Amino acid sequence: MIFCKELDKDFETKELMFKELIANLDTIIDFKKSQVQKSCDKGAGVTCMPLSGLKLDEADKASLELDNDYYYIVTNSTRILDSHEDLHVDGLWDKSVQEQQGKNYLVADHDLSISSVIVKKEYIEMFVAKLPFSALGKPYEGKTQVLIYKFRKDKVIHDVARKWLESGDPIEASVRMRYINVLFAMDSNDPEYKEWKANYDKYLPSIANKDDFEYIPYYYVIKEAAKIRESSLVVFGSNSSTGQITRVKEIEPSDDDTHEKENKIEPTEVIQVTKKSNFYNLIH
Repeated sequence: MIFCKELDKDFETKELMFKELIANLDTIIDFKKSQVQKSCDKGAGVTCMPLSGLKLDEADKASLELDNDYYYIVTNSTRILDSHEDLHVDGLWDKSVQEQQGKNYLVADHDLSISSVIVKKEYIEMFVAKLPFSALGKPYEGKTQVLIYKFRKDKVIHDVARKWLESGDPIEASVRMRYINVLFAMDSNDPEYKEWKANYDKYLPSIANKDDFEYIPYYYVIKEAAKIRESSLVVFGSNSSTGQITRVKEIEPSDDDTHEKENKIEPTEVIQVTKKSNFYNLIH
């Protein structure tokens, strides 16, 4: 038996499931596009361990230049198939970043109230960059396109959030969004379904975490999404490839002090991405 979450029903074969999915596809996609999605509600988060540092190649350095006066929060990343069978692909934030620049807050736990604001919208710059999955503490090959919130450290107005960010302890980020352009992808050789099979074959190689699944019968390709008012620091995000980026330099010990080889925060060509967790417990 195969269980389909969208239809809340068991099927004896995938062909029977596919037939009913296609019959209801317009409704399913309309529902996905009409919802305000919060990535923390989509339930596939795995806490990443902080890295001691990562040397970037020239292309990575060009895409992301870090300033020690700023925080860089990765709020979303592409190429991860989440628990709702949604696959965010590169380019989905390009339009929204331009349209929503200066209009999105950073808050705690998706709570749009004055007391939960961490950084005001006018102090946040949103942009996208490509980073290796290894920079996000993930074991997947290749690179992911990430959506980043950049803001000055002295613009954090939430006391607990400021202490948490300063500590470097693990925390996660979650994005509030609405899907704009959604494609269906399905693994069927039925000629009637060739459109969805073509999508399946085209985007399957881009799924970085496909080895986490025994089999992927179908999924939804999210080609464009819109940011909605805020992103948040949360306990767990659905896409675990999120977190804070900091810059780290490894200092070599001097002859008279062999114990000083530590990871120091200084301008350099090395970055660290730290995942964060348990933020909710500190503010409630």
